[in-house]
Amino acid sequence: MREAKMIFDTDHALERRQMRRKLSIWRIVAILSLILLVAVAGYSVVANSPDLKRNSPHIAKLTIDGVILGEQRKLDLIRKLEQSDAVKGVILSVNSPGGSTSGGEAMYEALSKLAKKKPLVTSMDGIATSAGYMVSLPAERIFARRSTITGSIGVIFQYTDVTKLMNTVGVEMRAIKSTPLKAEPNPFSKRNPEAEAMIQRMIDDSYQWFVDLVANRRPFDRETTLKLADGRVVTGGQAVELQLVDELGGPETAKDWLIKQHDLSADLKVIEWKPAPLRDDLPFGLASKFLSKWVPAPLFDLIDTRKQVGKLDGLVSVWQAQKSEQ
Repeated sequence: MREAKMIFDTDHALERRQMRRKLSIWRIVAILSLILLVAVAGYSVVANSPDLKRNSPHIAKLTIDGVILGEQRKLDLIRKLEQSDAVKGVILSVNSPGGSTSGGEAMYEALSKLAKKKPLVTSMDGIATSAGYMVSLPAERIFARRSTITGSIGVIFQYTDVTKLMNTVGVEMRAIKSTPLKAEPNPFSKRNPEAEAMIQRMIDDSYQWFVDLVANRRPFDRETTLKLADGRVVTGGQAVELQLVDELGGPETAKDWLIKQHDLSADLKVIEWKPAPLRDDLPFGLASKFLSKWVPAPLFDLIDTRKQVGKLDGLVSVWQAQKSEQ
């Protein structure tokens, strides 16, 4: 009996030892698999890193879309393009109705500096009006689709008059000011001709500056520019006839022209340069990155657009289609 028990204990001990060996082997396999997975993921991240791709000679693509605000992160990106030895040329893709006049000015100045260092061409997409047209001007050549909407050269300032509404609800806004023009125009007070004249002078000054930009960059005199700068919008086809745009075509046409004109290698790849998405600036950036894998991109784009429109203030160079009255 005792002998049988000893045999059982020995067999049990051997089985447990074998199980431990198997578990140890599986642990090693699991650890090695995890290391391999991390290594592959790390290689994938590094291999697809924008910074790594930007180190080899290429043609950079810079996109300006939506409302133009002269955001610092985009201005910084343009400065990096200017300083990069790997960038042999730049295709500026514009799809914007415009934005703040000061934002367009900041972008225009940054792109003008870039154009002195790198060959720069503009490819207009669906719309490039007002400040969107302004930022296209520093390019050596401007391309547009036949159906592109462009033009709308001008400046606008808008404010709301809610005095009738306040009278209806019985509310009165009172203000004590140092001078009559302080905080004018005011939506809560009656129309002030002197304030409107002040705003008109500001608009005229910015408008004349915008006209000068166009006259200096396009192949016609200032008198012709003034005729075209009446706020009109035109198609890409019309813009070519009016010489507001040089040629019909898209990004590929712009690339071919850039390569031929500057004797660049036809093997150069086009690599898009873009700043970090706005969602990376949100609190808990890592969490927002994780959510972006599951939340549809259009939702984030809608949030970004809402933020941009909320920041639009002051003198504006933007085109908006007006609803017709029934």
